Amino acid sequence: MVILLVSNLIFAGCLSSQDDIFEGQEIESEKSFLPFTLIDSNNSTYNSTNFNGMVVVVNFFYTNCPDTCSTVTPDLKILHDDFSNEIGINLTFISITVDPWRDGPNDLSDYMAYFNTSWTYLTTEEFVDGDFSLIEQIWSDFGIGVVLTESDNSTTISGRGHTIYYDIEHTDGIVIIGKDGYQKVRWDENNWNLDGINSDINTLLKEPSSDS
Repeated sequence: MVILLVSNLIFAGCLSSQDDIFEGQEIESEKSFLPFTLIDSNNSTYNSTNFNGMVVVVNFFYTNCPDTCSTVTPDLKILHDDFSNEIGINLTFISITVDPWRDGPNDLSDYMAYFNTSWTYLTTEEFVDGDFSLIEQIWSDFGIGVVLTESDNSTTISGRGHTIYYDIEHTDGIVIIGKDGYQKVRWDENNWNLDGINSDINTLLKEPSSDS
């Protein structure tokens, strides 16, 4: 039984009418997102203004994911290593959980250690009265669908905001933001290709900064 449908915007980013310049699914022009503040694996505040003027690879995942996330994360590590000279200067990676009910800072830290990754992983603070509107807005802005279904064998929740066992279905893959702050291209399981993603990142890195 489906118990919560947060968003159903899986294909919110549609193909642009302009000449194709990306290998992945090009997102309609001038699609941005609302500024946001979350917490990272160190339980420190992280604001989206941290990556202003950079190309940003935005990944949506959760630490208990049994399938796609465990494939995407190692691939992102390869890309992160490939662009090590650009990281923190012109390029950054962030991973945002779609399971804030379970994923606290310690869970993010354990996940990073398991996959030996070093980029920023984000969640919310513990919920008050089940309010998840902040992170729901982020999912919506990036066209991420999240569905919770009841389960008899899901992992424990540790009191972060949900009271039953559940599984998660969500839109997988990544969205890449350009230096101008607009969403440019989407990659998911239907078109996932490391060489193509690498090419799209390079294309965006070559674009002038928004303040140039």
